[in-house]
Amino acid sequence: MQSSSDLSGNCPNNILDNLDCTDLLHSLDGGVLLLDAQCRIIFCNRWFCSHTGFTESRMLGQTLNQLFPGQLPPALQDAIETACHQRLGRLLSYQLHKRLLPLQRRTPGGESRPLHQSILIQPLSRSELTLVQCLDITNAVKREQHLRAGERILKLERKVLELIATGDSLDSVLDEICSTVEQLIPHAATAVMLLDESGSQLRIKSSPSLPGFNLREDSLALNGSLTTCTRAFQTRTLAVTHDIRQDESWQPWRDTATRLQIAACWAQPIVAAYDEVVGVFACYPQHTGSPSESERQLLQRMAHLASIALERHRRMERIRFLALHDPLTGLPNRSLLNEHLGRNLRRAHREGQQFALMFIDLDGFKLINDRHGHDAGDDLLSVLAGRMTDQLRGTDTCARIGGDEFVVMLETVQSPESATQVADKILQCLSTPVQRGPLSLQVSASIGIALYPQDGTSADALLTLADDAMYQAKARGKNCWHRIS
Repeated sequence: MQSSSDLSGNCPNNILDNLDCTDLLHSLDGGVLLLDAQCRIIFCNRWFCSHTGFTESRMLGQTLNQLFPGQLPPALQDAIETACHQRLGRLLSYQLHKRLLPLQRRTPGGESRPLHQSILIQPLSRSELTLVQCLDITNAVKREQHLRAGERILKLERKVLELIATGDSLDSVLDEICSTVEQLIPHAATAVMLLDESGSQLRIKSSPSLPGFNLREDSLALNGSLTTCTRAFQTRTLAVTHDIRQDESWQPWRDTATRLQIAACWAQPIVAAYDEVVGVFACYPQHTGSPSESERQLLQRMAHLASIALERHRRMERIRFLALHDPLTGLPNRSLLNEHLGRNLRRAHREGQQFALMFIDLDGFKLINDRHGHDAGDDLLSVLAGRMTDQLRGTDTCARIGGDEFVVMLETVQSPESATQVADKILQCLSTPVQRGPLSLQVSASIGIALYPQDGTSADALLTLADDAMYQAKARGKNCWHRIS
């Protein structure tokens, strides 16, 4: 076997004629070029042809500058000229030179991706030829990038989990998740779409890098045409649109996508507790194509974080609801009533308006419990609570503050008569029998009314006066309202 020095000495005369040597160079898993003193290529192996797209005849006799006009970095040009003219070698590593030759490699899916490389430029001894060796280090770079990306993901995941743990708003957490992916997938925007209350549409909840995205108004109907996001929602797996220009389902948003430089869409379903799909995490890269394996894993992890944030938000909302609402009827409890009452007092004082407070106690409710049991009483309370709410405006409040005691706050009234008219409607709806199977359950109510500011200017004063008026209504025969004037 020849030594490297022997090979170097024989190459000037024999390398192009020695079939064994050229076959060996062609079989190398790396690029080999031989340049003459004028930096022209006199030999290239098949690897270079494969990764440049040029034929051998196209490359021979050309300089790299002629093959890639305006694309070579100054460091590479200088190294080649120095080696060919001054016979000084140089190693250009990827760590210091991220951009060298504009080479491409094919992915298993047939897509073209940049090839990461290190280049050794070495003048051959006893010859005017210069050897250029190009080593494909794409896999090594990817492994390093994956490790670094993994560290960044873990760091960003911890940040998101800290936001969740410290009780930041759902919007803040979802915005942070979107920003995390946009940091790790360059030139891509993201959005979180959640199922609306009707359960029939996906609406954007977070899209920090997509201002004015049309989906914010139009939403995506789950029973309409299958878009990337609705497909992900329904199939419960990652859905990919490689090129939205070729996807007819993107026709309504194509102009918007062009304006926002969106070229593709990758959608990952958000699966919450009990295997419930509650939304979609969407990524919109500016280049066509499908996500790499690491990008797929990133989308899965971020969608999982989004599900954790949503689940915690749901539970916190449920805890807040139970803390401020009656669990049987769903009406505000005394705490929430006091909050609404305090806010309305300040508003009425500021705007110079009046409002009404009604203290309501059911007549005969204890008898229902004694005769038919507490389940019947609970069912009756739930129905009557709904009836009272139906008599009120959306800005009014109906609260349950005791077993069969309720308080109604009419946010504004034009006159005392406005309050008494509502009281009459409440009396009528409460005295209407409630059918429970074969049973007909019927009660009546006694109502005490107090007006702000005529009857009091504080919450305690109004509640006390309304309570006193309610007892006087009972003393007058029940099933009526009374106001202490």
